[in-house]
Amino acid sequence: MMQPNPGSSGADMTAHDNDVRAVRETLLQLRKRWAMGGERTRAVDTDALLGLIVVRRFAYLTGDDPEVVLPGALRFVAAKLEPAHRFIVDAELSLRMFADRLPSNIVDDLYGADLGKRRECLAQQWVGLHNELGVPIVQRVRSGRALRGRPEDDAFAALARALTLESVIHPSEIPSATPAPTVVVIGDAAWDRIYSVEALPSAGDSLYGKVSVHAGGKGLNRAVALARLGMDARLFAAIGDDEEGSTIVAYLQKRRVDTSLVRSRRGPTPAAAVIVAKDGTSYSIADKADRIRFDARDIADIPITRALVDADAVLLTMEQNDDVLTAVSTTIAEHTPRPWLFVSATPPQPFSTELPEYLEAVDYLIALARELARFRPGTEPADIAMELVKHGVGAVVVLDGGICTMYVADAEPVRVHIQADRPGSPGASSAFVSAFLAAMMARPRPVESDARRDAGYDNLAWAAAAIPARTSKEKSIPDSMPTREAIDRRHDAS
Repeated sequence: MMQPNPGSSGADMTAHDNDVRAVRETLLQLRKRWAMGGERTRAVDTDALLGLIVVRRFAYLTGDDPEVVLPGALRFVAAKLEPAHRFIVDAELSLRMFADRLPSNIVDDLYGADLGKRRECLAQQWVGLHNELGVPIVQRVRSGRALRGRPEDDAFAALARALTLESVIHPSEIPSATPAPTVVVIGDAAWDRIYSVEALPSAGDSLYGKVSVHAGGKGLNRAVALARLGMDARLFAAIGDDEEGSTIVAYLQKRRVDTSLVRSRRGPTPAAAVIVAKDGTSYSIADKADRIRFDARDIADIPITRALVDADAVLLTMEQNDDVLTAVSTTIAEHTPRPWLFVSATPPQPFSTELPEYLEAVDYLIALARELARFRPGTEPADIAMELVKHGVGAVVVLDGGICTMYVADAEPVRVHIQADRPGSPGASSAFVSAFLAAMMARPRPVESDARRDAGYDNLAWAAAAIPARTSKEKSIPDSMPTREAIDRRHDAS
């Protein structure tokens, strides 16, 4: 199982430097003790490499273990280095990046078990390799000895830094992976205790019910739902360094969610109690220690920033504080072309007098009517929705019982019916948001209000069909999320 990396804060360059040094030292040990195309001659602790985001991402896309994909991940990153650095790390780590371009007798020496012979062969082929790639020779290398010192130091430092900071691999870059839109979900992963009762208790009541324990959290639920719909779903969440955290990571990996951005923090994994009545109404209580929370520095971490701006879409829940939401929207808004930004307005918190600036970058904000009402207590949800679109939100989608309404600027709201017995039951919002997002990925991101309205309206009914398409027999909220085929059947039948 791939284990999450603690990660380092974008503001903490010392931590980044320490990560780079640890990776570089491991690479140097591999250079001396293991040819990547051959066998280990002495055990090398590769944990510093196996925990890297890029290695875990590679493992997710190929479906293999990190140990298996490590050589491929090293080749992928090394291929982006400048030619001189690429030639050095290729030969000294025996990555075999140019094996199909060279005669077999040269390949045997360039990628053999003896490091000294690999150096000498590289020096002899230095000019030829440059000519093969059609790149200018920046520095002359006349012998294996000339590679030692500065050339090797610079090459391995460059590879270590690239490995530490890289977080983006497109599914299209891996032959065995299925191409799909990439969605980064920022939200919580938690350990849910679900209590099923006949009716929600009143103050002072004692009830009998059934309890079940499952992986959950609003971010996790949506990531699993997106993966089930065929999206390349990457969850950015923090878990504790406990058994529950490890179980959640294993659960996500089995459901084809990319966990390379999941981070482990000291402390218990967030937990939640969810009380669900027979009619679908529910209460939930979440417990999350401050040390498990993200802050704006986490978003500034270079691998996270790269993952965000390179995604096709980003889905935010409001489980994060305003600083994180602002940092994400600012990061996305400053990039051209920018990914879609969807906000699932749960759990809601009352806004201050001024609406947050981060809302101006939001393409679609989706909320239950009762969640929207929490933004401005005493104000009608429809009025709040119009205030949001006037503030800059591209469109606001409101789920209110059996009705789904979309608000945009300078146009009348559009509505569709939700054909479900329990439209407000746990998981309904996760199913709708994920289906709506997945459907929107089939077209370019609209900028004009009319185009945004038309695009959203075209997909509202299909997304609404995701709510009754859930698997009711599943007590686990994420495991109840529907497939595309199940949504199609409900949509066609409505």
